[in-house]
Amino acid sequence: MFFGKKDKDVRLTDKEYKNLVGNMSKKERKDFDRRQKEFRRDREYDRLNDWLDFEDDMDDMGC
Repeated sequence: MFFGKKDKDVRLTDKEYKNLVGNMSKKERKDFDRRQKEFRRDREYDRLNDWLDFEDDMDDMGC
C-alpha cells in the first residue's frame, strides 16, 4: 500500500488496509486501488529514469 509521496513510502499492515478500505463503497475501493497502482507505476518509472540518468552520467565520465 502506497500513498503517492515521492520521498517516502507509507506502508500499511493488512489489518490497517482492511480498516482503511472496509467502509468504502465498491466504486471508492476501485478508485482507491486504481490510484495506488498509478502511484506504484509512476514511482517505478521515476526509479528507472533515475537509473538511466545515472548510467548516462557514468558513461560521460568514462567509468
